[in-house]
Amino acid sequence: MNLNNQKGAALVEMAIILPLLFLIVFGIFEFGRAMFITNTLNNAARYGARLAVVSSKPLDVASLTTEIKNHTPLSSADLNLIEINIPNSSPSPGAAVTVTAKLPFAPVIPFMGDFFPSGYKLSGEATMRYEL
Repeated sequence: MNLNNQKGAALVEMAIILPLLFLIVFGIFEFGRAMFITNTLNNAARYGARLAVVSSKPLDVASLTTEIKNHTPLSSADLNLIEINIPNSSPSPGAAVTVTAKLPFAPVIPFMGDFFPSGYKLSGEATMRYEL
């Protein structure tokens, strides 16, 4: 075998493998970002549910939503889908309070948007029992 015939082989191999490597690296980056946002939404929902169940005054959904938005490190303009399910304005002890926080997910890397459906939302949810 003549070594002079293999001068461009490494370049061709790199051209074949490099796009796959970039796809894997950027996929890991976007997946990590999505996991961070999901974990943040879970924490925000847990915080809101905890505030709701230990509140000694009647629950006000608007102020609870504002408190959740102020507590999260995410942009409050993006975090516009917070659902709070309270049985009534003054729940009895043992009643469940459910808080759901949703956020539209848009990948930072442009070509990764092909792997996520349009309008894809990440969500976090927490349910706690009313204590007082």
